Amino acid sequence: MLQRVIFLFFIIQVSLSQNAEKLVDKGKTFLNQEKLDKAINSFNKAIEIDNKLDEAFFYRAYIKTLLKNYEGAIKDYSTVLELKPEDEVSYFNRGRIRYILNDDEKALADFKAAIKIDIKFNEAYLDMARVYIRMKDLNSAIDIYSKLIDFGSEYGLAYYNRGLINYRLGKKEEACADAKKAKNFGIELLLGSKSIDMLIENSCPDSDDYETVDEYNFSIIEEVPIWPGCENVPRSERRNCFQMKMQQHISRNFRYPEIAQKKGIQGRVFIQFVIDIDGSVTSIRTKGPDIALEMAAKRIISLVPRLKPGIQKGKPVRVPFSIPITFKLQ
Repeated sequence: MLQRVIFLFFIIQVSLSQNAEKLVDKGKTFLNQEKLDKAINSFNKAIEIDNKLDEAFFYRAYIKTLLKNYEGAIKDYSTVLELKPEDEVSYFNRGRIRYILNDDEKALADFKAAIKIDIKFNEAYLDMARVYIRMKDLNSAIDIYSKLIDFGSEYGLAYYNRGLINYRLGKKEEACADAKKAKNFGIELLLGSKSIDMLIENSCPDSDDYETVDEYNFSIIEEVPIWPGCENVPRSERRNCFQMKMQQHISRNFRYPEIAQKKGIQGRVFIQFVIDIDGSVTSIRTKGPDIALEMAAKRIISLVPRLKPGIQKGKPVRVPFSIPITFKLQ
């Protein structure tokens, strides 16, 4: 008799869990349709059935953020982190809300927690630097931008922002060097040419003589960048070797974001980046169906090893490159 009762209880629990998950899926559908009231109602019902569903709390927190119910969103993200302590996106999202609320110490703690889980969470570094700037801890902000530069990601923006801080600190020589780097990495495409040109003009005594580094397309450059392992390949085969190594790199470092899997998001992310004159990958830009997929694609490219730069007429030049990465659910 006891075994039958236990079995019946188990069946009921499984049924309730399935109902809760269906409500989460329904809520996600409403969210995609921008029917926020219906979406949050579905997530509320799912949580009433199963208060261990971290996904329901996550999406409810997201909607509460859209509705500017910031305290409610913080509470839900905190619940997600109790259920799933390694969710770096929840730390990051909670940190951004705390930044909006001017709670700088707690925002900083959240961004640090996100980075501890994912050491190359570029957006968390950028937001952490903003917190330090607001706290007037400019040296710490410089350290953050320097880390991003060391990673070879968000390169142009990191150089530009570090240059601005150096200029504010009266370090015109350092500001000039950073501004020129930012210019060469195409930051004007993001900020507009006026901002970077003003920084160069104000910080560089030789700004009138400044010239940008030449840039050549991968398909026409005389000597393509060389991926480690392609050094001994005949020059005529180096383009193919580069592209093969790139595909191998993507396969080895591919990681489908869990949050995108749960949301049923798939598709292609188109990535553009530059192989700079020192062989580093800079100016990474992405365009895809979802921010989680874009972040995952950017992470893959940020892990590209240092290459031998492309050569045109005997000198190193910048080489733009683009490639799609496909995220497809099985």
